[in-house]
Amino acid sequence: MKDLYRDLINEQWGNIVMMYDSFKDKKPIIEYNIADNKIYSFPAEDYINGLTHRKRNMAKTQYEDACSNNQFMLFVRDEKNEKLISYIFEILE
Repeated sequence: MKDLYRDLINEQWGNIVMMYDSFKDKKPIIEYNIADNKIYSFPAEDYINGLTHRKRNMAKTQYEDACSNNQFMLFVRDEKNEKLISYIFEILE
């Protein structure tokens, strides 16, 4: 099954990386909001605590694993389709 958001991520990849690099010392969570076509950086704890209980536990584990493996976490928010999808990407130096 094709991931509908991969092409959108690829189109914004330079901006996503730039946003992560701007705050990398704080190990942020990055969000790409499709509705407003903007990329945001959030403190991880605040972002994770704002998720539903079900998503919160999964996101916390994924985030901790990502940080220990030199990776970062990206969420794609698609309000139109009521989706919030997480991705993990390698941090390239």
